[in-house]
Amino acid sequence: MTMWRLTDADWNSWPDGLDDQQVFTQAADLGLAGIELGVYEPSVELAPSRLAHLTRIVEQTGVPVSALLLSLPQGRWPDGALSGDGDRLVTSVAACAAVGRELGLDVLGVWPGADPAGADVVPALQRCVDAADGLRLAVEYKPATAVATAGEALALCAQVPGLGVLLDTGHAYAAGEDPAEVVDRLGDLLLHCHLGDAPVGGDDDDLPCGRIHDFTSFVDALDASGFAGSASFDLYGAVSSGRISGAEAVRESRDHVLSRRV
Repeated sequence: MTMWRLTDADWNSWPDGLDDQQVFTQAADLGLAGIELGVYEPSVELAPSRLAHLTRIVEQTGVPVSALLLSLPQGRWPDGALSGDGDRLVTSVAACAAVGRELGLDVLGVWPGADPAGADVVPALQRCVDAADGLRLAVEYKPATAVATAGEALALCAQVPGLGVLLDTGHAYAAGEDPAEVVDRLGDLLLHCHLGDAPVGGDDDDLPCGRIHDFTSFVDALDASGFAGSASFDLYGAVSSGRISGAEAVRESRDHVLSRRV
């Protein structure tokens, strides 16, 4: 069985105000295999001073930086990202990729939240794939954006050589999809996963895994697919609601997912 890695994301702890030391220590205590870093501005989240600090924390905890996600929300890209300022976007992708290479990563996730349904994102995605330069670019789809479904993500991959997909199970459930079927449809184009739960239409719920859906079929499909990357918990919506802490949400999700791995 392929041993994909179960990891956390630092943004799950942002609402609780945890610092990097606490985030990585928590992941070590929970037996998770890495931390995905959320990036809005590479000059901030990937500043040299922070990376130097993270190097020391990684050495201390044994928990590596396992992935990077460049998030492109509407608030920071009011005129669109993939459909807006292409030069600024390419600069951001290149900066993330440079850090990714230093960290030994092979995938860079991109969430195009600022681009509305119907936006032409193909030319910019091709520029981003080129700018990633040694890392595979994985586009994260989400309902009500320019890349709303697995089908739309697959169509983009057919138009943009080298592009892959980031599957967020919560987004898939919100779109009315079965993540297990999506894994099968994506095949080798599946580069990274985010794990969370949601009802249909609950695009931003980010519930702990198992709250609504049983993840057995998804875990089985991921195991059978040959996927050898990482799957990070993405539970920001639930944690930011104030009804559960990041540690509680991650622990609940971890327990549900691990109970499905046999």
